[in-house]
Amino acid sequence: MIRFLRSSFLAQYIFIVFIAALLWLPSLLRAPAAVVADNISPIYTFLYPYFLLYPHVTIIFSFIYLLFQAFLFNQILASHHLIGRVSSLGTFVFVVLMSLSPDQTVMYPLLLAMPLVLFAISVMFKMYEHTSNELSIFKVAFFIALASMVYFPLAVLLLWIFLSLFVLRIIHLRLWLIPLIGFLIPYLLLAVVYFMQNKLLGEAKMYLSLPSSFHLTMPEVSAYSWVSLGLLFLMVSKAISLSYSNLVDNNISIRKRKALMNVLLLIGFFPLFYQHGTLMQRMVVFIPLAVYLAFSYTYIKKYLTAQLFLAFLLATALLNNYYVLLP
Repeated sequence: MIRFLRSSFLAQYIFIVFIAALLWLPSLLRAPAAVVADNISPIYTFLYPYFLLYPHVTIIFSFIYLLFQAFLFNQILASHHLIGRVSSLGTFVFVVLMSLSPDQTVMYPLLLAMPLVLFAISVMFKMYEHTSNELSIFKVAFFIALASMVYFPLAVLLLWIFLSLFVLRIIHLRLWLIPLIGFLIPYLLLAVVYFMQNKLLGEAKMYLSLPSSFHLTMPEVSAYSWVSLGLLFLMVSKAISLSYSNLVDNNISIRKRKALMNVLLLIGFFPLFYQHGTLMQRMVVFIPLAVYLAFSYTYIKKYLTAQLFLAFLLATALLNNYYVLLP
């Protein structure tokens, strides 16, 4: 399977769409309701009534939207030399990781916000190779601000931006002010809208109450999801080990991109403690994990063990997603 996915032709596209459809089929048949809005993510809150009004359209859109994200993810990795230029590994890994649970095969805020995060990552990946990055820094912050309006916990990625600038050795004070400007502009416009609607004070109080929405509690997750997460932990541990071995291309630009993913992996744990939606719907960490898996599969020499783990992960995801169809 891994050797097959190192190419990117019609056969690979058909295979990936087939696997995605197989994983999403229970939801496509049942058309579950979109995840309830949290009222502090204005874009998702605005769209939520329409998601409820047209559940079948929403679930079909969610499926197509996931495929778009998967191909976008693959294109980003290929264009920045983290996988082969004609590889479809990124697409497949992204589809599987973002469909491990029935909680993920619905419309939920992180799914809707994901392309904005991917665009921000793509811009950040390019910055090491350029000396003039003012506009790029602004774009990253602006994308993250918009993403946080879809799923507010993504606002924590502002910290990822600052830590990434440090990793990229962009340390001029003037450049460090740009993320704040890029992030605040959408929220200033939002404040104007709330002010015109005479809702500014009420919305401000809601945002000030946010700390109470974060708890260090053990979330409820199905047994199949725990098995999937356990398998994924073992796979990623091996993938990270391989990614830093002498078997892979470790030029300076690739090392910097992996460092950016390390920072995102660290910061991505914060949304896990946001008490809205299920654990599987807060998995920002799946982005860097998918990067490491796709990257390691590009260089792996012994396929058997890796393919067995990947097959087990896919089988567990299928069992998890089809379990909801049982009476």
